[in-house]
Amino acid sequence: MKICIITSTLSIEKGTGIVRYTNELLKGLSNKRISVKLIQPKISISDPINHTFILPFCVIMGRGEYELLHAIAPIDAQCFPFIRKKAKVITYHDLTSLLCKESGSRFYVKATARLFLKVGKFCDRIIAVSSQTKEELVTYLGFPEEKISVVNLGVDERFKPLNRKKDKEDYIIGYLGDLNRRKRIDYLTRAFKHLKTIYPEPKAKLHIYGRGSDFQRLKSIVDSLKLSDCVEFKGFVPDENLVEVYNSFDVFVLPSEWEGFGIPILEAQKCGVPVIIREDAHIPPEVTRCCVKAKSEGDMADKIYEILTNSSLRDDIIKKGLEYSRQFTWEKTVSETIKVYEEILKIEE
Repeated sequence: MKICIITSTLSIEKGTGIVRYTNELLKGLSNKRISVKLIQPKISISDPINHTFILPFCVIMGRGEYELLHAIAPIDAQCFPFIRKKAKVITYHDLTSLLCKESGSRFYVKATARLFLKVGKFCDRIIAVSSQTKEELVTYLGFPEEKISVVNLGVDERFKPLNRKKDKEDYIIGYLGDLNRRKRIDYLTRAFKHLKTIYPEPKAKLHIYGRGSDFQRLKSIVDSLKLSDCVEFKGFVPDENLVEVYNSFDVFVLPSEWEGFGIPILEAQKCGVPVIIREDAHIPPEVTRCCVKAKSEGDMADKIYEILTNSSLRDDIIKKGLEYSRQFTWEKTVSETIKVYEEILKIEE
């Protein structure tokens, strides 16, 4: 089996979930002794030119020696309509650029989303990273259900509980991810304001890790709420420091409006950290099964307080999260992806 992985993401979006997925897939396929090659732009001029001209040129020139082409995202598969006699797979991570107004996607991606997302019509099989994404593909793009295979993402084994400081002065409420409007960190800051107002004890701080276009607006919100002394913007977290950062949290909050999967939820749970999300968030049910769900900003504050002060409740949430998150492994992701390849190539024969 000779597989070609196609992506432009490794060169432009370091540290994202898609990058992690790509790297784990490449590593896992190689470990299974499957011949795999990565095609990505060797030069970077601009994202639209990379996606429209450079990457398609690289794929068309290099397609001959492979049995199957796998595009890591629809934006990487724009040449698929012009490629014949090759098995083709596309992974769809989400439809936020089409369905979520505050998606955080680049302008040209949002403007062309309805067009480029339909490239799935020109492939043999679609991999959806969650049941939610599969449902959206059927409902909004009209793809046949039988063409879509759900293959959940994994979590690395290095994510685990570490020894925590028992004598620290403040509890840490944590967020880790992009700073864009879809993540609704403003919702979290207002919930934290409720927490500080209604429950001055125990003492708590909010640590926000990440970078993005919404930073200045969020900083202004924090200042206007007079939370500057207890809310810290900690910046980007290198991959090698993720486990340590998760373990510094007493509660992890992902206030996001929409996630195609939500890897940080499972990473936090594997580190033994309780996770709170919004009840009305569009996040796959297979990921959020062991999360605490808040109905409002005030309810989120109440639930944070309950977790911090009720040790038996906290221990129960941690135990369930640890047990459940362990089923999401990259080995399972790779094995299920290989099954998709095998099914397609068998049909091709």
